[in-house]
Order: sequence, then structure tokens, then C-alpha cells
Amino acid sequence: MTQDYISCIRSKVGHDKVILTFAGGILTDKDGRVLLQLRGDKKTWAIPSGTMELGESTLDTAKREFFEETGIKVQATRFLNVYSNFEEVYPNGDKVQTVVFIYELAAVSPVNIANFHNEETLHLRFFSKEEIEKLDSVSDKHRLMLTEYFADSFALGH
Repeated sequence: MTQDYISCIRSKVGHDKVILTFAGGILTDKDGRVLLQLRGDKKTWAIPSGTMELGESTLDTAKREFFEETGIKVQATRFLNVYSNFEEVYPNGDKVQTVVFIYELAAVSPVNIANFHNEETLHLRFFSKEEIEKLDSVSDKHRLMLTEYFADSFALGH
């Protein structure tokens, strides 16, 4: 396949709603603050995550996407939850229902986020629970994931 999975699907269905599988992860610093990315497409703060490609596991997707969006190589320390009852419309008009697998992650080497940015990530920053609660630009889906993470209580059926 010469194009990525989303491009292939979108070439067939246009902007119509599709179900897509995503995976990502939560990485904390020594103070328990969570790393979030300021997304390039929506200009919102989010958990680093992305779309699964054909032939990938959700764990492989989480690790690949986390590296692409943060420059940090990670390993999973535990599986947290699946979130499947959210719909989104992207700035280009693409509609999706997301199925998101979230892992708790640990960096495999020291983390330096000071100068990282690319097309997908405008900025990286660690946030405390209290700081996240004050952010206006966090989607309901990511806010739920973060709330459950800080409570260390994960409900079924999202």
C-alpha cells in the first residue's frame, strides 16, 4: 500500500463518518504531571495519540504515534482503557467515531521536550491535574481519559 490507511479510506468515502481505531498514551514526569501536546490541526491540548495503520497492534500504534508527536521513545507499563463512544469532525470536514486504546507509558531514556515541535505538535508541556481542570481547550474525550487516569478508576463502556 503506497498511501496511509486514512488516506486510502478517505479516497473511497470522502468526509463521510467512519469508525477509526486510535491508540495513545499517558506519560508523567517525576511530579506526576501528564504530558500533553498542543495539536497542530485543532489547536487543542491532547494526549499524544494517533490512528492505527494496517498490520499494527494498538500497542505498536501507541508507541509509534507517541514518538512521532513527542520525539520520546516509550514502553507501556499498563493498559488503561478503551474509549469508543465519541464522535469528532476534523477541521478538513472528515467525520469519525473513534475507538481509542490508552496505555500508561514510561520513557526509555531521559525526556527533553524543550524544543520539540512539528506539523502535528505545536508545543509539549507537562500539566498537573489542577492545571488540566482549568484548560478550556481539552476535548470531552481527552478530559474523561485524564479524569479517570488521575482517579486511577476506569469505567467500562465509554
